[in-house]
Amino acid sequence: MKTLTKAIAIASLVSASALTAQVANAEMSYSAGIATGYLWRGTELGSGVPAFSASADYSHASGAYAGIWASSGDTSLGNEYDLYVGYGTSFGDFSVDVQAVTYVYSSGTDSDTGADTYGSAGEMSDAIISLGFMDASFSYYQSLQSDDATYMTLGYSVAGVDLTVGINDDGAGAEYTHLDVSYGLTDELAITVSKVVDTGDDAAALSDWGVDAGEDAIVTMSYTLPIE
Repeated sequence: MKTLTKAIAIASLVSASALTAQVANAEMSYSAGIATGYLWRGTELGSGVPAFSASADYSHASGAYAGIWASSGDTSLGNEYDLYVGYGTSFGDFSVDVQAVTYVYSSGTDSDTGADTYGSAGEMSDAIISLGFMDASFSYYQSLQSDDATYMTLGYSVAGVDLTVGINDDGAGAEYTHLDVSYGLTDELAITVSKVVDTGDDAAALSDWGVDAGEDAIVTMSYTLPIE
C-alpha cells in the first residue's frame, strides 16, 4: 500500500536550457491495481470492500521524483489521493530516500462539527526517510502536523517473502505494532497477511483506529493491472 500523498510541485529550473535538460533526462511511469481490501499500517480501512488504485510518477536521472497516487476503498474518509515529492539515491548496497507526502480525502469532514478535515492538501502530511542495505530496509514517518505522531517500519526480504514490522504511534494514545508477510504468487498477483501483535493500554484510542490485537489476521490479495 502505498500510501501515499501531498500537494507539492518541483521547481528547480532556472532557464530554458535547464528545462530542456530536465525533460530530456526525465520519464513518466504509470501503474494501476486492484486489491480485496484497503490495508494500511496493519488495519483494514475499507471493511473488506475491494479497492482500486492508480498512480502517475515523474522521475529524473538525478534521483528527484514526484507523483500522485489515488485509491478507493476507505469507507470512513472516502476516496483518497496522495501527492508526493522526493529524492532517492544509492551507494553500492546502500540506498537512501527522502520524501514529503500529503493525503487528501473526498469525505474528509469531522462527523461532529462538519468541519473540513483532511479534505485539502497539506492538512495531513508526513516527512519520510527510508534507508536500505541489501535486502533490509528501515523507514521513519514524521507527521508534519503533530510532533508526537510517528510511524516506523523494518523490512527484510528472503526467499521471495517480504517481512515488515510496523510501529505506529499517533501521539494520542493509539500505539501498536503489526507484522506483515507478503509473497508474490506471480509478477502481478500478491498476497499479504497482516496481524497486530502488540498494543498500548489506551483501548478507546486504539478502537478509533480500528485496532484490536485479538482479531484474526487480515489477508489481502492484490493484482497489478498491465499498463504499457
